[in-house]
Amino acid sequence: MRKVAIVYTTQTGETEKMAESIADGVRAAGGEATLMKMAEVTDPSILNDFDAIALGSPTQEAKEIPAAAEFMERLAASGVTGKYCNAFGSYGWSGEAPYHLALKAERECGMKMIGEPLKAQQGIRDTDLDVCRAFGMKMVFGE
Repeated sequence: MRKVAIVYTTQTGETEKMAESIADGVRAAGGEATLMKMAEVTDPSILNDFDAIALGSPTQEAKEIPAAAEFMERLAASGVTGKYCNAFGSYGWSGEAPYHLALKAERECGMKMIGEPLKAQQGIRDTDLDVCRAFGMKMVFGE
């Protein structure tokens, strides 16, 4: 069974909805999902206990929000490397945050991407949550 950490930050609750649906998808695929807020992960080395990591942040001013940028710095310094990974997030206008997180995870942490990052426009709909569940399933089966 693949253990997946879903580590995210949110401002309006939209990215959190995505994270919860991703966790549902992980569980539906037979994986073990653990939701964590970035601000609460003071020691990112705990992520060594997981097989895959999904990173989530809303987009603000064409990038991840400051809490996510700070977390990524801590993650890079923690020595967590070689994990399967992907990123997700909500956006109002542009949606770059998931791509920034994925690039940082790949370049600075040596993580292996599973598919493409996922973004959903704020005002999350049921169809968006279905896509999030499929994303979670891919975190279990994809390589």
